[in-house]
Amino acid sequence: MRRRSRFVMWGWLLLTPVLPASAQLYAIADLGTLGGKTSFAFSANALGQVVGSSDKGDGNAHAFLWTRKTGMQDLGTLGGTSSKAFGINASGQIVGWSSTTDNSTHAFLWTKGSGMRDLGALNGGSSYATGINDLGQVVGYSVDPGSGPTRAFLWTSSGGMQDLGTLGGPVSRALGINVFGQVVGWSTTKDQAGHAFLWKDTGGMRDLGALDGALESQAVGINAGGQVAGWSSQATHTGNAFVWLEGSGMRDLGSSETAFDIRAAGINAFGQIVGTAFGLDHGMSAFVWTKSTGTLSLNDLIPANSGWTLSVASTINNMGQIAGYGMIEDQTHAFLLTPMTSSSK
Repeated sequence: MRRRSRFVMWGWLLLTPVLPASAQLYAIADLGTLGGKTSFAFSANALGQVVGSSDKGDGNAHAFLWTRKTGMQDLGTLGGTSSKAFGINASGQIVGWSSTTDNSTHAFLWTKGSGMRDLGALNGGSSYATGINDLGQVVGYSVDPGSGPTRAFLWTSSGGMQDLGTLGGPVSRALGINVFGQVVGWSTTKDQAGHAFLWKDTGGMRDLGALDGALESQAVGINAGGQVAGWSSQATHTGNAFVWLEGSGMRDLGSSETAFDIRAAGINAFGQIVGTAFGLDHGMSAFVWTKSTGTLSLNDLIPANSGWTLSVASTINNMGQIAGYGMIEDQTHAFLLTPMTSSSK
């Protein structure tokens, strides 16, 4: 049975199946697997190409590229047994991380012509790539060998891997980048709080603070307009998603009567945000937020007889397509949602 969610956002009382007239409905595509029972989608570009990871049926998971024409393609590894893809740009360049022949974990850059390239790591440690922009700039984080600190990085083909520093504490992670090379993520501060940051080449790392009454925050994505999506939480791990903009600061996207924690995962050029709401019943429900509708459960926006329960929305591209993963026939599969035209609603 499909799990339904009721959200209360900015005065809206949405009692399923009543939806705002402007709510977008979606067709859903099951992206399948690489031979096993599970797959997870983490990023999609404007061409509808999706990347993530999938069980191969042999106990290992590999990074994949999915297109509507070719289906799911195994991207291989850096010589080890497992890999995951976390970002793809308009040119089809893909980033993520993979195990290596010596059992290390390194960030990679994959291209159709050259395959998977090892991007190395800071100070000879491990590294994890989380995003790539259309200029081929890569962000992620690197961990020093042993118990050393974790540091956000920016990688370019000309300059290699650059340590972006921290907000005063020992740890930082970069999670998103826009076409202007502006980077967002999370860092510890001098008092050991974890705060969202915005990094620019001209000014370095800036603390974006947290929502009123919250202790911590994390930024997960930034668009070309400088809008930042993320989430902010209490010490009890309850919190809300936010959107941040220069001059306006951090705006709470609202709370829910059935969820204790709402976390954004991605934002597109139009300021549409997706993520996951963690329910009081310990379930998860994928959501989409727009300025006109507020926050809506994606489970209410797909065909009622689809058989899906959508758990996580990982990304939304500039065509409004949403990729993530959920349950279908008792298996976790990656999905791609495509907005229906008015004639097909």
